[in-house]
Amino acid sequence: MIDFDRVVVDTQKLISIDSQNPGPLEAECADWVTERLRGIGLKPVRMEVEPGRDNVMVTVPGVDPLAPRLVILGHMDTVPIGEGWTYPPLGGVIDDDRIYGRGACDMKAGLALGIGLVEALVQTNTTPRSDVVLIATVDEEAPGMLGAHQLVADGIVRADDQVLAPEPTGMRLRQRQMGLRWAKLIVHGRMAHAGRAHLGIDANHVLAKIVDRLKTTFTALPFEDEILGRSRFTCGTIHGGVATNVVPGRAEAELDLRIVPPLVPEDAVDMLTRTAAQTIAEHPGARFDVELLGARRPPVGAHDDSQIIRGLRAAYAQHAGKQPVVGGADGHEAYTDASMVAALTGSESCTVMGPGATDQAHTADEFVPLADIELGSKLLWSLVQDW
Repeated sequence: MIDFDRVVVDTQKLISIDSQNPGPLEAECADWVTERLRGIGLKPVRMEVEPGRDNVMVTVPGVDPLAPRLVILGHMDTVPIGEGWTYPPLGGVIDDDRIYGRGACDMKAGLALGIGLVEALVQTNTTPRSDVVLIATVDEEAPGMLGAHQLVADGIVRADDQVLAPEPTGMRLRQRQMGLRWAKLIVHGRMAHAGRAHLGIDANHVLAKIVDRLKTTFTALPFEDEILGRSRFTCGTIHGGVATNVVPGRAEAELDLRIVPPLVPEDAVDMLTRTAAQTIAEHPGARFDVELLGARRPPVGAHDDSQIIRGLRAAYAQHAGKQPVVGGADGHEAYTDASMVAALTGSESCTVMGPGATDQAHTADEFVPLADIELGSKLLWSLVQDW
């Protein structure tokens, strides 16, 4: 069995390592993971993605070389700490049966579970049916998701692998993931004295109109997926102007466009471009640019009959006494390393299930419930035993 108490300690230790992205990044975390795995008696391999940024991989060999590998992906980076915390963000404090800290659920508890699994296999002298591969990745929280890209480019993770990212899902099975396209929209107006505002073109105002219309457009889309729900639009950042008394000549916004089938990322970009062009046409002299940010991320999903889905359903039923909830908002709104592997390889055997709730990810006082870690420990062990 996976040692639940040790997973808790490892989660706390991982939280204490500052791996914000952007920020200190993953080097210290990768060093700790490497030494932790060596301490188990394993031989981790480090694979450079960028200078100072290594994916860390370890394999527990299985007895059947033809059996599909189980690949567990756990990213080491976190989003920035931000403000508004009442618990120390790098403290890993346990209170009210929760572990608090940046990355607690997204996803240092999930990574600790993966470490706990390979440790349990070694300590119990258990040889799994297939290879069990744990990979601690870099850059999952950035637009490029460089760690996952490198794994596929180097042939480390393949289309026939059964891939699990134990990201925060509240231990619910997230079988599908929304598509995603990030973009920067830049509006160019004309500066003028605020007292002679009619001589300028207010880039802030034009940008605000475009953003408002995009929100309306996305809300009105007729497509609804039975698991993922509906497409979503978020204006994540907006900047414009140079001074209070100057008509802004330039404004920009970074947009998050999340889509469900049958839409693909190009459809989202087309809606953005058409809406911007129609609005700009109402303001002679203004113009706009669109810059695409990060990787193309189409909607992806795991097939009902894939081994990873069948195995997780059976393990969950064994320990929770019921089938995992799948449907409605229980798809997955976030794009993960598993999602990117699916997008790049065409795989239908990549999924997401792990401790902590998506609602807690990226928040102040982020936490992961101890109960989720305990269930995750039981579930992962059963998954491998029954593989």
